[in-house]
Amino acid sequence: MAALVVALIAIGTLAFGAVYPWGFLPLFAAAALIGIVGLSRGGIPRQMRPVATAMLLLCVAVAAQLLPMPQSSLERLSPHAVAVLSGYSLTFTTAQAEATAPLSIDPRSTQVALLAAGSLGLYLLGLPVLLSGHPLRVVPRALAVFAVPLALFAIYSRESYNGLIYWFWQPQDGGGANLAGPFINRNHFAGWMLMGLCLLIGWLFGQVERAVPDGGGRRGRRLEWLSSAEANGLLLTGGAVLVAAISLFWVMSRSAILGVAVGAAAFTWLVLRRRKLGTRRRAAVLTVLAAVLLAGVAWRGPAQLVTWFQDETDLIGRLEAWRDGWEVVQDFPVFGTGLNTYSTAMLFYQKRNPAFHMAQAHNDYLQLLAEGGLLVTIPAAIAVVLLARAIRRNLRAAEREARGYWIRAGAAVGLLAIAVQELFEFSLQIPANALLFCTLAAVALTPVHRMPSAASASSR
Repeated sequence: MAALVVALIAIGTLAFGAVYPWGFLPLFAAAALIGIVGLSRGGIPRQMRPVATAMLLLCVAVAAQLLPMPQSSLERLSPHAVAVLSGYSLTFTTAQAEATAPLSIDPRSTQVALLAAGSLGLYLLGLPVLLSGHPLRVVPRALAVFAVPLALFAIYSRESYNGLIYWFWQPQDGGGANLAGPFINRNHFAGWMLMGLCLLIGWLFGQVERAVPDGGGRRGRRLEWLSSAEANGLLLTGGAVLVAAISLFWVMSRSAILGVAVGAAAFTWLVLRRRKLGTRRRAAVLTVLAAVLLAGVAWRGPAQLVTWFQDETDLIGRLEAWRDGWEVVQDFPVFGTGLNTYSTAMLFYQKRNPAFHMAQAHNDYLQLLAEGGLLVTIPAAIAVVLLARAIRRNLRAAEREARGYWIRAGAAVGLLAIAVQELFEFSLQIPANALLFCTLAAVALTPVHRMPSAASASSR
């Protein structure tokens, strides 16, 4: 199952992030099928039932935006929607008293959002039981097999781009110097790699905790370990982490680099509070973490990164875009414009950044509030809080394990890191990235098997 999940992620990623209907429709169908299989085998565990309830309420709230209602009711509930629909929809008319319209200003786009929420929700709820046991440790290994060539491809494509993806595909939106690998936007590649990198770091830390000798023993015995299969596995994993980190810094995504910094702080905190780590192992994992960050910075060039961060052009553009987005929030505070309708709303509300059509807010939290209003944002926030609580409890339950704990912890840190990037980007609106996000959440929630003894627990 782990290999199948990673294969689905890889196919969606290589299909331009599955941003086109021919890419995301099969992706959502496969994700829903995997989720249904998992739920049929294990049901919904008691600790996940609050999360499942919140996700159901979220889907109900999005569906409510699609319910047709009399125009008189629409004018009372969302008066600005009538003005937008009058200027946008050829089928909408205010002349017929019996005419109806939904809260969403673009129902077809909201239908796609509802499909994504439902299918990925099933996937997130059903996948953890399918990854329980050995498949959990296969996921990062399989992901590394794909992430390394993806990282190398992104680096090469950035240095030899001709404005086309795969050097032959003209994207419908974007392109040019912003491409990275199979992604139209380098920030979306960086978001994918940010999540993958955190999972790989957790996998590496688990191997270090389980394998590295923690003091004592003869020198000959330590030298013998350096030639063992475990040591070679550590080297291979470390190489994969290093390549992934270099590619992330190479594409010069400031939001992703900020996410890396927050992720590194989270990993440091986890290492310092991890009781099972002895002095030697704790020093080893912190040294590895520092080396990964320094290698990414050094390979790209500290001076170039500093210059890039000092350039305020993009930040000013985002601040202007957020001001336009906030005006949508003020006009649609309760029911929103409809999930996945921000691009349509900007046809009427964009007053700044005249050189571009701001189809996204470049802040997914602001965009969720604009599109969903309180109707969708409240259940979404509740679902996130309950999901974070469930992950925290599962991590505590996994503390007796070594590799299993760190794989789950790496997934959790990846969720935190991408949450930071979403303050400035919209990486999770890319279907392949959303699938990877849900996969990391499922990994963090994978059930923990109670071990009969501490000795057996240390072998996991």
